Amino acid sequence: MKLLEQELQIVFLSREHVDDLAGLEKLCFTLPWDETQFSRLMTGEHFKVLGIMDCGELKGYLSFLHVRDQAEIMNLAVHPGKRQKGLGKKLMKALLDYCRIHGVQWISLEVRMSNVPAISLYQGFGFKEVGRREKYYTDTGEDALVLQLELADALKLPFSQEV
Repeated sequence: MKLLEQELQIVFLSREHVDDLAGLEKLCFTLPWDETQFSRLMTGEHFKVLGIMDCGELKGYLSFLHVRDQAEIMNLAVHPGKRQKGLGKKLMKALLDYCRIHGVQWISLEVRMSNVPAISLYQGFGFKEVGRREKYYTDTGEDALVLQLELADALKLPFSQEV
């Protein structure tokens, strides 16, 4: 069943959403953040979370740190039952819009080398590999790719397509 556009809403999440965030984390990650971690991070001014709501329920989120002209994506998660419906692209587009408005010039992130769908998503927005972190993930010892996007480059992309 295709999601109707009017059912979806992207909003900034607050501490009142901590339980929902932690629940989605457990569904999506082998090393999930818990309620305490989210609560602590959300007290700071630099940690932001964009959530995608479907009829009032959290179906995906993108958390990031924003300090001056740089942002770092911490996590991007989409409910397993809502994947392959463009929610990740919608969250990324919302992040890029936020970054352009707030003068961010660089966005970086780490991603598991085996996470091909995520790597493809990021590369579709113009992210490029700039390094690797050996044995970054403690649960598997897997390396992480370090990806980075210069916003000036993103503006040159033909990604004016609607998602």
